[in-house]
Amino acid sequence: MGMPKPALLCQLLLLLFTCCLCQVKGQDHARPKVTIVGKGLSLRYIFSQIEKQSPYYFSYDPAIVNIHQVLDADFRNAAVPDVLNAVLKGLYTWKLDDRSINVMKAPLAIGPRMQPMELPDTPALIMGRVLDETVIIGYGTTTPRFNTGNVTTVKGDFIAGQSGTNLLMALQGRVPGMLITQTGGVPGMAMKVQIRGQNSLVNGTQPLFIVDGIPYNPVLNGGLGSQIWGDKASAFNFINAEDVESIEVLKDADATAIYGSRGANGVVLISTRKGQPGKTQLNVNVSRGFGKTSRKVKLLNTQQYIAMRREAFRNDGVRPTERNAPDLLKWDTTRYTDWQQQLTGGTASVTNAQASVSGGNKHFLYLLSGHYRRESTVFPGPFGDTRGGIHFSTSTTTANQRFHATFTGSFLADKTSLPGLDLTSQIMLPPNAPAVYLEDGSLNYGWLNPYIALVGPLFDAHVKNLLGNLGLQYRLLPGLVFKTAMGYNWLIGRSETILPIEMYAPDLRKGKTGSLHKYDYDAISRIIEPQLNYELQAGALRLQIVLGGTVQGYDETRENINGDGFKDDRLIRNIRYADTVYGATEGAAYRYAALFGRTGLNWKNRYLLNLSLRRDGSSRFGPRKQYAVFAAAGAGWIFTEEPFMCHLRQVLSFGKLRMSYGTTGNDQIGDYQYLDKYEEVTGTYQGATGLKTSRLFNADFAWELTQKSEAGLELGFLDDKILFSASHFIYRSSNQLVAYPLPDITGAGSIIGNLPAVIRNTGWEFTLSTRCIRKQQFEWASAFNISFGHNKLVHYPDPTIPFLGGNGFVEGEPLSQRYVATSMGVDPATGSYLFADANQKPVPAEKAAERLSVNSVPVFFGGWQNSMRLGRFQLEVLLQFTKQEGINTTFDPSYMPGFQQNQYTEVLSRWQKPGDITDRQRYTQNGALREGYKKAIKSDLGYEDASFVRCRYVEAAWLLPENMQQKLRLHDSRVYLQAQNLFTLSSYKGLDPETQSRTAIPPLRVLSAGLKISL
Repeated sequence: MGMPKPALLCQLLLLLFTCCLCQVKGQDHARPKVTIVGKGLSLRYIFSQIEKQSPYYFSYDPAIVNIHQVLDADFRNAAVPDVLNAVLKGLYTWKLDDRSINVMKAPLAIGPRMQPMELPDTPALIMGRVLDETVIIGYGTTTPRFNTGNVTTVKGDFIAGQSGTNLLMALQGRVPGMLITQTGGVPGMAMKVQIRGQNSLVNGTQPLFIVDGIPYNPVLNGGLGSQIWGDKASAFNFINAEDVESIEVLKDADATAIYGSRGANGVVLISTRKGQPGKTQLNVNVSRGFGKTSRKVKLLNTQQYIAMRREAFRNDGVRPTERNAPDLLKWDTTRYTDWQQQLTGGTASVTNAQASVSGGNKHFLYLLSGHYRRESTVFPGPFGDTRGGIHFSTSTTTANQRFHATFTGSFLADKTSLPGLDLTSQIMLPPNAPAVYLEDGSLNYGWLNPYIALVGPLFDAHVKNLLGNLGLQYRLLPGLVFKTAMGYNWLIGRSETILPIEMYAPDLRKGKTGSLHKYDYDAISRIIEPQLNYELQAGALRLQIVLGGTVQGYDETRENINGDGFKDDRLIRNIRYADTVYGATEGAAYRYAALFGRTGLNWKNRYLLNLSLRRDGSSRFGPRKQYAVFAAAGAGWIFTEEPFMCHLRQVLSFGKLRMSYGTTGNDQIGDYQYLDKYEEVTGTYQGATGLKTSRLFNADFAWELTQKSEAGLELGFLDDKILFSASHFIYRSSNQLVAYPLPDITGAGSIIGNLPAVIRNTGWEFTLSTRCIRKQQFEWASAFNISFGHNKLVHYPDPTIPFLGGNGFVEGEPLSQRYVATSMGVDPATGSYLFADANQKPVPAEKAAERLSVNSVPVFFGGWQNSMRLGRFQLEVLLQFTKQEGINTTFDPSYMPGFQQNQYTEVLSRWQKPGDITDRQRYTQNGALREGYKKAIKSDLGYEDASFVRCRYVEAAWLLPENMQQKLRLHDSRVYLQAQNLFTLSSYKGLDPETQSRTAIPPLRVLSAGLKISL
């Protein structure tokens, strides 16, 4: 498939930009300059212009600073201190605190303090949630002080370097209510993301992701045909985290309803870096590190394994032979191989380099950055992931400040080489298995050698990701601005999986052939969103109105081509040499259009009201239900602005109550699900293959509806040095889309329709941010969050309808609730498992009653972040914690203890002789106890405490001395040490309490050292 014209245009623009950049000379002044010209301008307007044209933001007490004061201004390319000293006159004084300009009332008879604008050398520590810092919301911006919705912001400083290869990992433990779970430690593996619980019975519950205004599909459907990635590889593996400026997570109705049928599961807004005014600045960041598996499990050694096998044969009364026990009679019973160390104990090297140049003046800003990352795996063999890319941003403003244009884009290319399967699945091999290589260095094909995976199957993938966004803005009248945003995303993937003849033993290769599986993936997303913004300041009233529309298209194509019958491995990557070629092509097209509007009212900076409305039209819905209306209302009361609170302001510096209610929809229901579906009939008739109907058409196929209500309290103490917030939410989701089974007389197996089932998610979220200490030589700031959630199937209309895809949901219980049998230990006489029946009497597996409830959803989760500085040393630590029940992976679902497979050391507590009291059945090497073992896995024995505390991230940095930086003409340069997944505290017996898998590599512990310099 050729390159689409929009993608070609974006690359041409990138080339043109790069050429133009060579001609641009950055502003030579070290201090930001601003231009503000006009008559009767309010102090608020002047502050906002300074924020737009400089890296600074304002912090002040509205009760003290009269921001509605008007004055004339004529500042052209003036330094910020000069502007402040002129407009604040003798009424107010100001002080720079990092990037915050704190405005205060001036002491009597003392003029304005003239503070230098030199940036401090101290790092940007956690300052709590700065109440007047800009926060991006849907189609606009606000501040935490005046926000009526629930939005959590994570700045780029806390993203870069902390996410490894996947951007989403930087959000773990930082966002209340947002649960992010890794499925494995291999780059590209899927990430499970859920905000405030499960809102759908069987459909998607991932949030809507938007990157620079472009809706971004978080998964690669089909996983490029990779078994190790799974069916849904993470598309965020192909966005460079270093290019991200901030991530906003929108949760409640007030924040998400403006996204209509796409916002039921929350919205994540990702903004990439832009150019900053000032002289041209070059930043270089280079690091080198290594990764190791963070946890290992305790397995039987050779002596324990051999004893287990022999005991299993004795228990079953079976005599070992070379056929049923080669490990006892053919293999060396004194040999020991630590397969965890052999297969997953290697060292992954990580090399990362990032460079950027930025600068500009009041009319033109630019940023150009490039990155390179190479990461190998802990598996034996030359596997790894290599990526590189470029990011750019330009913006221009006319001299009269009426027209503004921004063009932002990025391109990333990724090459991945992996074994066909995760070698973690092979660590349970017998510890006395033969050597993997013969004495002559060749592979040992005399047994099921796991090192054959180094020959095949082999998976190679090439992925390219192009993102482009163009924003145009024109001020029609004072307060009236027209904007248009146009975005484009092209994500392509090409992969090959080969199964060469070399996988077979040399003496078996005659007559064998090789195979090739090629997978092509193309996804193109484009969007246009014009909007009209109006802002009015009339006395104590501030009115903001946003009107706009959305036109979006998304096309996805997946093509799978298979070739069999290759007779020479040297030709196996050329499909034309295959004897048989076959394949399939799948595609989907999604179209979406909407109109939206929002009105925001602010009265006296005390009373806040926000109203939003959206009219949606989606191609995913049936003809009679293609359009929907979603609305929300949010209100806030800043009660500390009331006169009766003035005597408490020295202690309670900020207090706000907020409430919101609204409706959003869930459109993660797949494409074409309302249409008839036909399947091939098995066999042929007169040489022709027939079709049969498997699903009927439904014209009333509609969106799933979620009603969101929330109440929140936000407090600031001691001049906002301590910030606390508490939120309580109630989500009620209905109109669930499920596949109803149909009788055979209809000629179809099912019809997808809306079921009037109701799901409720409720919970609490708490955050606490503090500036514990802020001295000249020592600083300490902390941020803590914790979330509690509860899910419940409130109403299920007809329990007799066993809809397709259901998982045994029970009315009145959580969707994740499972009823399992209750273990009553092992029969002292026979050594087989016993379970409780309905009367709590011990019975065999076939008579067990599954009445014990088990819920695997976390009871609570959160994170604790600390930032400290001592002189020129700084330290950042992030702890992530979760309280939960998890899968007990000490039970092997395929091999019972006693089979020719290693086991966890927990099986040593097995039954050995009549009269033994234990919870582990006797060893066996046949299927006689299979039913009891299967029931044990689905009993309370199959679950264990999977709670954990993980040190997600640690960074220790040393800023170079000032005199050294001055001599070298450096700025903010440092050397640092970083650690990801440094340690995990958990009683979980498996590989990892987060992934809870026997067959997936756990998240790696990565240690690295680097140097960051700024010129």
